[in-house]
Amino acid sequence: MKNYSSRAFLKARARESLMGHYLTFAGAFLLLFLLRYIAVIPTSIMNITPPVGTVLYYALNFGLELFYAIFKVGLAYLFLSNACGQRIATNGIFMCFWNSPGKAVCIQLLPSLLLLIPSIGPDFCLMQFFASRDQRWLIYGLAAALILLPYTIYIEILYSQVFYVMLDFPEMEASECLRSARRLMKGNMWRFFVLRLSFLPLTLLSMFTCGIGLLYVYPYQQQTYANFYLDLMAKRSGN
Repeated sequence: MKNYSSRAFLKARARESLMGHYLTFAGAFLLLFLLRYIAVIPTSIMNITPPVGTVLYYALNFGLELFYAIFKVGLAYLFLSNACGQRIATNGIFMCFWNSPGKAVCIQLLPSLLLLIPSIGPDFCLMQFFASRDQRWLIYGLAAALILLPYTIYIEILYSQVFYVMLDFPEMEASECLRSARRLMKGNMWRFFVLRLSFLPLTLLSMFTCGIGLLYVYPYQQQTYANFYLDLMAKRSGN
C-alpha cells in the first residue's frame, strides 16, 4: 500500500516554500485577475438578442477559456518550480506563450467541453429569470446547478493534474497528457477533493477582507496542489 503524504504535511511544505515568495505569487495572481477581467468585458456588455446572442456568448466564453489555458500552464510552472526549489519570477505566467501554447489549448479543449454541459441548464434558467422576473426560474436554475455540481467537481478533479504532466513530460502529445492525468488521479480523487475542501474555511474568511486575503490563500492553495502532484509522482515511481 502506498503511503501518501498527509494534508498537513503537504500544507506545511507549501507554507515553507512560499516564505519570501508571497509577493511574487501575489503579483502573478493580481496580473492574471486583471487580464481575465479585461478579457471577459466584451461578453458581459453584449446585448444581442437570442438565439444569436446566446450562441455568441457561449462561443466567446469558450474561446476565452481555451486561451486562458496558456496562463494556467504558466501558473503551474511557477508553483511547480517553487516546489522544486528553482528560481521564480512573476512573468513566469507567460512562459507557455513560447513553449507549446497550441498544446495547452488542445489539452484544455476536452475539459472545457465537458464542463460546458453543466453550465447550459443553469444559465438558461437564469436568463429566463432576468427576462420574465419569474422567481420559479431562479429556483430551477439553483436546483440544476446543485444537481450538476458533483459532475462538475468530478471533471475538475479528474483533469486537475494535466498541466503539471504537460510540464513534466514535454515530449507527450496533448492526448497522452490527458490520459496520464486521468491515470494519475485513479484512486486519488477523494484525497484531492478533501484537500480542496480543506481550503474552504480560509477562502470564506478572505471574503471578509474584501478579497485581499485571497492574495495569501490562493498561493497557499496552489502551492499545496503542486506538492500534491509531486507526492503522487514520487509514490508512482516508488520513491
